[in-house]
Amino acid sequence: MISTAVTLPGIGFSAAKQDDLDAVRTLLAGNGLPEEDIAGHLEHFLLAWDGAVLVGTGGVELLGNSGLLRSLCVRREYRNRGLATALSERAEAYARNAGLHRLYLLTTRAKTFFERAGYSVCSRDRLPPEIQGTAEFRSLCPATATCMARDLDAGALYLPKELLPLREDVPGARMWAVGLSCAMLTYFEVEPATRFETHSHEGEQITTVVAGELFFEIGSQVVRVGRGEAIAIPAKVLHAVYTTEAGASAFDAWSPPPPRYQRDAGGR
Repeated sequence: MISTAVTLPGIGFSAAKQDDLDAVRTLLAGNGLPEEDIAGHLEHFLLAWDGAVLVGTGGVELLGNSGLLRSLCVRREYRNRGLATALSERAEAYARNAGLHRLYLLTTRAKTFFERAGYSVCSRDRLPPEIQGTAEFRSLCPATATCMARDLDAGALYLPKELLPLREDVPGARMWAVGLSCAMLTYFEVEPATRFETHSHEGEQITTVVAGELFFEIGSQVVRVGRGEAIAIPAKVLHAVYTTEAGASAFDAWSPPPPRYQRDAGGR
């Protein structure tokens, strides 16, 4: 779990954006870490900033139920302040929300740090094929690098705002998702004149509007759901959703989590 008691004055965190690619590559290369394949995984990176200066990175490659913790890097003059721990804890929370149960990593210099964080040395020969197939294992990291792994915590999952970046769903709607094995919460910001075409879900859905208004088409009926109101939709009930001249912000509760949004938890 992320330690909310640790304060890092002046340091802010964000989800990586494509515009950050050059800065991430520069920081990694300057500290002897692989950066050749970063572009394909940047959406799963978390960044630490001191104003406009990038001072730390940490990323996850998502590979089924397992993942690869990579590119944990802190600018030299910012080390020994707890920043590496803050980044690794955020990466682990991000991985859990994406449905991962176990993380692997390769390190040449930080074995002691990762042991303190709960990772154990493991054999390369016994790794899942998807982990062995990553570029880091195949070519980017030396064969002498230590391989380590840990099971992700099964307790409460705290997600600060940088781990919940809004991502596009349908045109005009952005969302994030947080899920457990039997329940999920999604948050949507929907622009005016946006429509979710007729569909249904295998599970149950409860939607509450926190700003604006949503319109639900259910059969021949149109239901307006305004701020502070809610609608509960049983499994397999066909419905469409749209906004008019006002947009909307809304939360959805789901049980069980719909597969469509399970891949959006953690940005997948």
